Amino acid sequence: MNEEKENLTDNKNEKPDTEEVQENVSQEDLIKKLTEEKEKYYNNWLRAEAELDNFKKRVLKEKEEFRKFALEGLIKEILTPVDYLEMAIEHTKNAENMSALIQGVEYTIKSILDILKSYGVEQVKGVDKFDPNFFEASDVEEREDVEEGTILKVHRKAYTIQGRLLRAGIVSVAKKPEKTEKESENIDKKEE
Repeated sequence: MNEEKENLTDNKNEKPDTEEVQENVSQEDLIKKLTEEKEKYYNNWLRAEAELDNFKKRVLKEKEEFRKFALEGLIKEILTPVDYLEMAIEHTKNAENMSALIQGVEYTIKSILDILKSYGVEQVKGVDKFDPNFFEASDVEEREDVEEGTILKVHRKAYTIQGRLLRAGIVSVAKKPEKTEKESENIDKKEE
């Protein structure tokens, strides 16, 4: 019976040994599994970083291509008015009448303005008063016959693109003449 007790005790002692072995095996498996996962995530991270880098390079290349050829459509359309100008010059070489040249140039300007309008570019029109949002004053003329701030002459037209100022116009503006000392004295005497 003592032998059986010893066997039972040995069996009890064996169980913990088996558990330790299983525990060691499962820890080794767990370490191996975690190491594999770490490598998998690390490789995925490297791949994602490489894809992001390639994406950035592709976007920069596409942006550069777009910049190079962005105006291609506009340039093609402007070539037609250039042809009109060349034809107008050619016709006037043989013609005695300059009206053909003037008509050709006017037609060309209209054609160019139509092209620009299709791209959202328009002349600022219908402004008789000086507006610093659209114009720069190149000079000021003293005039009594017109109201102060009236645009007398347009030296360069103003243009907008999609409603935003593209280029300011340059104009001459009217200003009321300053009163001289004699006029001021006469006015002061009249008021007394």
